[in-house]
Parts: sequence; structure tokens; C-alpha cells
Amino acid sequence: MTIDISQLSPEKRAFLKVNPELLKSLEQQIPRQVAGVQKREEKRKKTRAKWQCDLDEAVGRAEKLRREYDPLLREIQGKLLRKLDVVKGEDSLVCPKCGEGDKGNKMNGKPWCFKCNVTLMPKNQVAKWLELPKMKVLRRNFKDDVNRLISREDE
Repeated sequence: MTIDISQLSPEKRAFLKVNPELLKSLEQQIPRQVAGVQKREEKRKKTRAKWQCDLDEAVGRAEKLRREYDPLLREIQGKLLRKLDVVKGEDSLVCPKCGEGDKGNKMNGKPWCFKCNVTLMPKNQVAKWLELPKMKVLRRNFKDDVNRLISREDE
């Protein structure tokens, strides 16, 4: 194998002309290095093929496990979907006054709208709630007021 030095810079060409034994050693070593690179590349390809085979095997095992435990996964998925239906569906909780959805706020364990100070309720019950008569805040002596009203009705 001969090396074409015409593409090298003038300084490198001059150096190789002064040292012809270096040029001969390069001509001997380059084919050996190319062969080494080719062997390494071939080894990499074999290793990649082995890794791909192992990966395919692992994917097959994972698919087998997924099929075995599918009923459990289906049950979990069903629960999550039911929860999503409750959050977004017809039974979802909303504020009867402002209409905002459930933001996770709770008071005394019940879902609560802190903006309107009202407990949240399902969408289908909001219309009934809006039809209820408005009640004023009761006084401390509520029993006395009720008794007076009852006694007036009896007369």
C-alpha cells in the first residue's frame, strides 16, 4: 500500500521526504490498524445483536407477565376511570352558587367551596337546591321564636 502525500500540507510533505523510513513504517502499520478497527467493529455488531436478542426476550417475558396479571390491572384501571367519571361526569361535585368544580377543599370532612362558604353537591342536585327557600341566620333564642309562632297559629 502506498500513501498519497499530495493531499498533505507542504510542511508534512517536506518532513516525510526528509524521513523516508517513517513513510515506510506508516505504509506497514496503516493496514494493520485498519484490520484492527474492522475487527472491533465486527465485535460491536455481534454484541449489539446479542443485546437486541436479550431485549426481545425481556419484552416477551414482560408481555407474558402483563397477560398473567391483566385482571388486576383491569380492576385498578376501572377504579381510576370510575373516579375520573365522578370528577368529570354527571355526578361530579360543584358549588351550587358559583358553579366551580371540586378543588379538594374540605370542611368537617365534606367537600366545601370556600369562596361561597357552601358545601359542594352533585350537578344533578343543584337545581333542587336552588329551588329551596332562603333561610336567614337563626338567632340564639330560636326555640322561643318557634314557640311564639306556633302559639300564634293556634289562636
